[in-house]
Amino acid sequence: MSRKNPFAAIDLASLGTKVTPTVKAGYGMTGAAKTVVRSVEEMAENTKRLMDGEVIVELDPTLLDSSFVADRLSADDQDYRDLKAAIQQYGQTTPILVRPNPENEQRYMVVFGHRRAQAARDLGLKVKAVIKQLDDMAHAIAQGQENSARSNLSFIERAYFAQNLLSNRMSKDTVKSAIGIDDAMLSKMLSVIEAIPPDIMTALGASKSIGRDKWLSLRQIVLNPAYKDVARQHVLKPEFSEIPDDRRFDELLNFLKRYRAKSTAKTPRSAKVSTSWTSTDNGMSVSMNRQAKKVAIELSNVEARPFSDWLTTNLDRLYDEYRNSKNN
Repeated sequence: MSRKNPFAAIDLASLGTKVTPTVKAGYGMTGAAKTVVRSVEEMAENTKRLMDGEVIVELDPTLLDSSFVADRLSADDQDYRDLKAAIQQYGQTTPILVRPNPENEQRYMVVFGHRRAQAARDLGLKVKAVIKQLDDMAHAIAQGQENSARSNLSFIERAYFAQNLLSNRMSKDTVKSAIGIDDAMLSKMLSVIEAIPPDIMTALGASKSIGRDKWLSLRQIVLNPAYKDVARQHVLKPEFSEIPDDRRFDELLNFLKRYRAKSTAKTPRSAKVSTSWTSTDNGMSVSMNRQAKKVAIELSNVEARPFSDWLTTNLDRLYDEYRNSKNN
């Protein structure tokens, strides 16, 4: 028997397609960008308007599917355990937001409130929810703005969320609106995600207390392929997983800094030459480590993959141009 959605006619004007990016505290914007910034409180108000006046229903959590775009790196941290304990003791005080799953009319997709839904599932409880008809873009904006209003995503989780939105063909304007950032911050976030391998990211987890600058420092180190391999080997050691979540990032960064200092002291200056280049639009970064008969080239940032595809397609022509330039 098909499920009817009583909220199909709800007006979504508050999630219109033209949304001005909002900046989260600590991710400052400068210059002309300040003229288009709304406060984090406005994000919270947007979420409140989205939920105000709606009927709250109780759903079986087994009927819920996760959002089409992930925004967290840690599924079972101390914050989640505290949330589950609070729901067990006091009940669920705030409903989650779900939409009918576009691929299965018998199920729902969580827009925000994944942890509350998971806690209800773990505790064997029904989950309180509001159901709304949302398209993917409205879903992404609501999910991102709720997270920004609650201030419960770390820098790297926000970067991870941004990358996942782009991978799901969301526009950069939608991403900026959902997360509350400007072009410069989006570029920095994507440069970190592109440079740091997924296995290292998973080992470090959400890194709640680690901000932009430290992530950029780690990115700069692992742009060197040799240091990236060392970092991977280090985080895969059994003892690394025993380090408390909130200390893993600093442990890795300090380890790599010590390793780099020792390597630099041991390596003659002429043995290896490193150069880097960044495009004027910050869409592409190139790192080259040159030795006598070998050059390691690494592309990073948002244009890395499409540019590498173009480069592969045009290698014959580019090499011919290089050979011709030597003959002139």
